Amino acid sequence: MGCGASTASRKDEFFIPSVKRAAAKGLKNCDQDDELPLGILLTGGRKLRKDGFDGTGVKVAVIDSGIDENHPGFGGKVTRKVWYRDGTPLKDDDHGTHVAGTIHLMAPKADIYDYRVFGSKGSVGVTEAIAQAIRAAADVNCQLINMSLGGPVANPEIKSAVEYAASKGVIMVCAAGNEGDNNPLTNEISYPAAYDLCISIAAVQKKDGFPVAVFSNSNNEVDYSGIGVDVTSFKPGGGFQTMSGTSMACPHACGLMACLVQKYGGTTDLRSKLTSSHTVDIGAEGIDTATGIGFLTYLSEQGFDKLLPRKGKGGKNLTKAVTE
Repeated sequence: MGCGASTASRKDEFFIPSVKRAAAKGLKNCDQDDELPLGILLTGGRKLRKDGFDGTGVKVAVIDSGIDENHPGFGGKVTRKVWYRDGTPLKDDDHGTHVAGTIHLMAPKADIYDYRVFGSKGSVGVTEAIAQAIRAAADVNCQLINMSLGGPVANPEIKSAVEYAASKGVIMVCAAGNEGDNNPLTNEISYPAAYDLCISIAAVQKKDGFPVAVFSNSNNEVDYSGIGVDVTSFKPGGGFQTMSGTSMACPHACGLMACLVQKYGGTTDLRSKLTSSHTVDIGAEGIDTATGIGFLTYLSEQGFDKLLPRKGKGGKNLTKAVTE
């Protein structure tokens, strides 16, 4: 499972979690409402649009491997570009474009700010780049930061940046990590997801019962879960591809939150609102180390179960559900 040429090595402490890639099949315009991917539908993307919530006025920072701002699917919504590292073509460093594409499919009117912190060249190291990007995003009033990245060791520089951003009301959404062993009784830790000030997102599959992805980290810091297997999104240069990883679950959650920031008029008490109004329980009953409080979605429990049943029974025919 490759990560792209610019993925930082483990000696750099922070890296893009390893993801699985495949060609996208059956979709030509997945940014169109009638062809939204199933992960977007399950997270409530279509209902959000119908209710008038599309991320308008919300700024989302994507701290990653860079974004192909010219992909036609973005429609000009990648509106700021700050690259601390580069040197690797985006066709190889495709992770950031895919992540940003999912956020855009969830919140098509949100402004996406591209902070590139991975690449073969740069005036600062990866860790310093991440810390600087967090602070920079907070200083330009981004309400949300997506970090589909991580490392096994806590870093004081990044922790300080997280605390700074949180003090300004920024919500930081992080991939839980892909070092899981498919055993909820063991703990696999990744930072910054494990920080209390960040929201840690685990990955589940698009199957009856929403089984946890075998690679998804489990620990007491997991807050919520989202679709992270065979996720269709944008590919640098145009077109689409699928990827699997907690990196893919994270932007589903972040895109939902962008729409909810619009709905609620800000980030105040957003966590409590997510838990009380926008979470459905999956996996083990109640809070668990694999899926956290539950699956983040704008759908009601009834609407969610009609698309894909949580208990392996009942849902609609999926082909029909995707086009309704």
